[in-house]
Amino acid sequence: MVECRVRCSRIVIYCAHMICARICWKKLFGLATAVLMVTSAFAMQGQTVSAGQPADCSAYVSVPLPAEVEKTPAPKAYPACASYRSYRGIGRPVNYAEARACAWQERLAQKAQLAQNQDQPTSWVVGGSLILADIYANGVGVQRNVPLAMRFACEVEPSMAMNGLSEIKQPSGKRGPLEFCDYAGSTFTMNFCGGYASEIKDERRSQYYNSLKSSMDPEQKAAFVKLLVAQNAYVDSHISEVYQGGTIRAIRTIGSQEILSKLFREEITHFERKQWPVLSANQIATSDVLLQREYEKKLREIQKRTKDEIDEGSVTAGGLSNAQKAWEAYRDAWVAFARLRYPSAADAIRAQITLDRYRLVKTIS
Repeated sequence: MVECRVRCSRIVIYCAHMICARICWKKLFGLATAVLMVTSAFAMQGQTVSAGQPADCSAYVSVPLPAEVEKTPAPKAYPACASYRSYRGIGRPVNYAEARACAWQERLAQKAQLAQNQDQPTSWVVGGSLILADIYANGVGVQRNVPLAMRFACEVEPSMAMNGLSEIKQPSGKRGPLEFCDYAGSTFTMNFCGGYASEIKDERRSQYYNSLKSSMDPEQKAAFVKLLVAQNAYVDSHISEVYQGGTIRAIRTIGSQEILSKLFREEITHFERKQWPVLSANQIATSDVLLQREYEKKLREIQKRTKDEIDEGSVTAGGLSNAQKAWEAYRDAWVAFARLRYPSAADAIRAQITLDRYRLVKTIS
């Protein structure tokens, strides 16, 4: 039997074979992908909708592929080139030609049902046909070809393709770049697309943090790098204190991690503008005690859980404890950086970070 499992940090479905996409969907999620119908479709090479053409994926199956596909050798293993990274400039410059060349290889690997590349797991779904759909829908590095984009989107997920129809038919000047991932219709695809969206946001934040370093002296910069490492470790460890039951566990976890990442970005931005935490002396003095009491209370509640509750995905005492240790390292790194960068507000910042954690622990269920 094909084995499917969930691995973190960025919540990606790992499967032993490409066919696992269907098995994971049926076994883990117990749902079927819906195919949505609309009342119009595209002319084969035009940008407008033809009222007489059927509006489902059957209209796009025979759209001709470009000649360059014939030059792409069939891979023996799923490629590690990650077309979506070149397409969106994640960890590398935007390069549409490179993205397209990689996506052709990924599409062949998808057609051959090759096993997921665990070095680039997201590209197993957010790669190949999906990135080609975005490339041809937006006409980046190639002439815009809506029917061809629809063919590729239909190869990924019919509901995704048809849900994106109302936007893709709009003239490019009246809309932003199309992302077919925004129209994912199944939990399986949404899990991968959620990871993709998270990487895009992480890249934007990383660019901002790198811009801040230019204004720091060497000691501040070194402390800031340590803070970023600790923050990433805390966000990753947060997975262990998020409920992992149900079909949307990946989406739920990514969303919860995103809240922490966004909060960190917002607080850094405020502090850089000298917008310090608005806390009383008493709040600063009692923040540690407040968090410790709430943490111990939550730990006692979790320790009473049954084996069945834990097997269903409930947070464990060990998971909460591990996340708390990662947060403590994160807090200490924050304090070390604040004393160098914002010395007059270091105590208030320490209290603010502690109260952030207190409020989060209260929400753990």
